[in-house]
Amino acid sequence: MGACGGPPRGGRVSRPIVAVRLRALGDLVLASAAFRSLAEGHPGSALHVVTESRFAPLLEEQPGIARVWPLERTIGSTLATTWALRSLRPGLAVDFFGNARSALIARGSGAARVWGFDLRGRRAFYHGTVPRVQHPGGDRREYAAASSLRLARAAGGAETDVRPRLTLSERARREGEECLANAGVEDPARTIGIVPAGSWPSKTWPLSHAALLARGLLASGYGVLAIGGPGEEDVLARLASLAPAVRTLRAPHVRALAGAIAPLRALVGTDSGPRHIAVAFDVPTYTWFGPAHPEAWTPEEPRHGWWRTSLPCRACERTVCPHWNCLPALAADEARERVLAHLERHGRPSADLRTVAGA
Repeated sequence: MGACGGPPRGGRVSRPIVAVRLRALGDLVLASAAFRSLAEGHPGSALHVVTESRFAPLLEEQPGIARVWPLERTIGSTLATTWALRSLRPGLAVDFFGNARSALIARGSGAARVWGFDLRGRRAFYHGTVPRVQHPGGDRREYAAASSLRLARAAGGAETDVRPRLTLSERARREGEECLANAGVEDPARTIGIVPAGSWPSKTWPLSHAALLARGLLASGYGVLAIGGPGEEDVLARLASLAPAVRTLRAPHVRALAGAIAPLRALVGTDSGPRHIAVAFDVPTYTWFGPAHPEAWTPEEPRHGWWRTSLPCRACERTVCPHWNCLPALAADEARERVLAHLERHGRPSADLRTVAGA
C-alpha cells in the first residue's frame, strides 16, 4: 500500500505513462534504465517523459519514449504542461525527481496511480513510494541509476539492466560529426575527451592538473578534446591556452553533445553529465572523485574506472569546501599513468569505433 493508501503495488496499465525527471543532465541519463523498465513493463502504454527544455533533445528519438515534454522553469510552463498531460488520461505517473514542482506535475497529471520517492513534504502526492537510497552499509553506496530503477520496478516496470543506455540517432550522429569537425578533431577514435570543470566548485579538478594531463595524453599520441557545459567557456579557453594542441568542443545542445561524445576513444575527468553520456554509449571513462562517492555514480563495469582521494573526509557531498584539498591531491602525473593503463586494459575494440562512426 502506498503513502496515501492508494492502489496496490505494481500492476500493468494500458493507458499512457508519465515519467518526470526535470534535471540535471547526468541524472537524466542515469534515469534511462528506469524509462526502459517502464516501457518494457507496460508494453501497451505510450511513455511520455517530462524534462527541462535544455535536456529534452537528448531523449528525442530514443526507443520506448513516445514523446518528450520540454518544460521551462516558470509557473506558466509548469501549469500548462500539467494541464496538457491531463488530456492524456494517464494510468500511471512516476516522479523520478522528487521536488515540489515535479511532485505537483506527477499528481496534477491526473494519473490513476502516482509513484515517487519517500521524501518528507512530497510523499503525500503519491499513491506509492520507495526509499530514495538503499545503501549497502559502511562506505558502500547504491548506484544512482539503481535507485531510479527500484522506483520504476515498484511502479510495474520490468527487470532490466541497470546501466544507462542511449541510442545514437542519425540526427545526433550528424550533429556530433559537425561539432567535431568544427573543433578540428580529425580522428575521434584516437581522441580522448577531457572534462576539466565540475558542477560544484569542490568537484572541479585544478585546471593546472587538467592541463598537465592533457599535455601528457597529447605526448602519448592521443588527440584531446576539452568538453564543458554552459558557463564553463572560460575554463575551456584557459585549458586551451595552457595546452595549445587541445581542441575545444562547442555543442549547441545536448543531442549534438551526445553525438560528439559517442565516437570518442574515451572520456576522462570530473564526474559530470558528459561522463554519464559516455557511459550510456559504452565509451570507456576514468573519473576522479573527492566530495562525491564513486559507487553512487559509477556502474560496476571494468570499462569505467575511477580514482578517489584517500582523505578521511572524502564523499562529504559538500558543494563548497573551506580547506579544499581532496582533488588537488590527485596529481596529474599519476592521473596520466592511470588513464593510459586503463585504456590499455579497457580500450574500445576497433569494431565498436567503426560502428559508431557509421563505417
